[in-house]
Amino acid sequence: MESAAQPASSAPSAREWRSALLLAAALATLAILPILILGNVSGHDVEFHLPNWIDVARHWHEGVVYPHWSSGGHFGYGDPRFIIYPPFSWLLGGLLALVLPGAMLQGAYTWICVAANALGAYRLAREWFSQRAALWAAALYALNPYLILVYSHRCAYSELLASSFFPVAFLCAARTTRAAREGVLSALALAPCFACLWLSNVPAAVLGSYALGFVFLWLAIRERSPGPLIRGACGMALGLALAAFYILPIAMEMSWIQSEGAFAGGLSLWNNFLFHRSDDADHTAFNLLVSALACGEMMLAGAVFPIALRRLRTADAHPREPLRRGLPALLAVASLYALMLFPRSEPIWRILPRIWMAEFPWRSLYILNVALAMAVVAAIRCARRPIAWAALLAVLWFGAGGAILSIAPWDPDEIRDLVEAAHSAQGYVGVVDEFLPVGVDPDTLDADAPRLAAIDASGDEAEDSGVTTTIQLWNSEEKQFSVRSPAPARIRLHLVNYRAWRASVNSTPLVPQTDPDTGQMVIQVPAGQSDVRIWFGHTPDRTLGPAVSLVGLVVFLVACRTAARKPHRVAP
Repeated sequence: MESAAQPASSAPSAREWRSALLLAAALATLAILPILILGNVSGHDVEFHLPNWIDVARHWHEGVVYPHWSSGGHFGYGDPRFIIYPPFSWLLGGLLALVLPGAMLQGAYTWICVAANALGAYRLAREWFSQRAALWAAALYALNPYLILVYSHRCAYSELLASSFFPVAFLCAARTTRAAREGVLSALALAPCFACLWLSNVPAAVLGSYALGFVFLWLAIRERSPGPLIRGACGMALGLALAAFYILPIAMEMSWIQSEGAFAGGLSLWNNFLFHRSDDADHTAFNLLVSALACGEMMLAGAVFPIALRRLRTADAHPREPLRRGLPALLAVASLYALMLFPRSEPIWRILPRIWMAEFPWRSLYILNVALAMAVVAAIRCARRPIAWAALLAVLWFGAGGAILSIAPWDPDEIRDLVEAAHSAQGYVGVVDEFLPVGVDPDTLDADAPRLAAIDASGDEAEDSGVTTTIQLWNSEEKQFSVRSPAPARIRLHLVNYRAWRASVNSTPLVPQTDPDTGQMVIQVPAGQSDVRIWFGHTPDRTLGPAVSLVGLVVFLVACRTAARKPHRVAP
């Protein structure tokens, strides 16, 4: 690693970016080698993400540009997960599912995300260090043990994607201390980065939001000026506006689903502090694994953070001011989150608004790993034998990652079955019940029930009713069928009801009914021939959200053009 102070300009050249891209590709390929050798891994969330991607590809084949309803979830009964869950991961996965077979989806998605993490970390590190040192930092972050845990044991693909945006968001935050025009441009650059964080993973975004807020407060105190705090708040607010097309609908429609299930039992924040033990043996075993990993990283942080700060003060005769401003803030917020991993920090989690949405305290390890990658480089870049220290750390760092991979749940057969179920007409297990509409009990849903069934007053299937049904269309977000009945009849669909569903019978609008026992949709038809159409309609929140995002985009573009315009010189 290089120890010489770098010039003031840190923007990588095209040649440097080519080197970074090659490194990112190499790291991503190294990351998926176990998948290529051992087959796919059956981590905690793979049953949620992988079918979603195939489901999204099905929507696009049907002509639905932006999916809302999961047609295959819960064995075809569906749920509105594409409204509630951040879109970036399932959009990326859906694009891959359009062109790749199911067995290749895990590897391809992981490759893209690891490469993105490397490039994000490289851009932050290049602000502070030489190119060679920045490449080291990118490698340390892209293949850190926690990230390996995320894509192997957990298969938390949205979190894997979100972690690539935080380094760039932090870089923009650190730059808000610059002179007025450059500080404003940095706040504007923060907006899309912050929006991408929210559009990737909500828990990571919540933790990232508090981290950035802490950084702005730190910088404002250090600079003795409210400038960074004001610019940062404006940048984050504009980022939320850009992401409003997603945020506003979930804010409105969370009350329509069983969202409390996402934060209950073993999924609650209070049951996931380090070394927590529960009656669930698998949950306890995984928590101990995460705890051991977290403690190892905190021990490394305890060793290198003080050295990095000391090097910052003494190593160079003319240290780079951006490093002086940014690195201490990053190390401080990472240290704070490390302390919040233990049960004694519970009062903090209860006081800070909505931070409990992080769900697992140890999700903040992605922020600790950004700080570790930068601190390690800062600590050893001026050492007498930096290459030796770097090699030793690489052995320990990647050795820990290899150990995590060795005990990952490799099960390609299970993934093959999952892919087949996602492609089947019968649908797949919904896995998570928190996306189901309020009042639906998944245990009462019969996976083998017909798509259409005439029912009597008690809700049982009517026998010898003389009702015949013909399905013309059964797509993800639109159903068309005809009913011939000698008397008025009630038709129960293999579909759970939701407020956004709309219906018409013989072109006359009709409010769908709900089976009180199962939550399925029920349509009342008159005697004779009836043509029924069901479609997923627009709701006011899904009109307001995109409108706010459009306004935010216009404000963003106008502000960028205004701030980038060079001031005119007035002739003397």
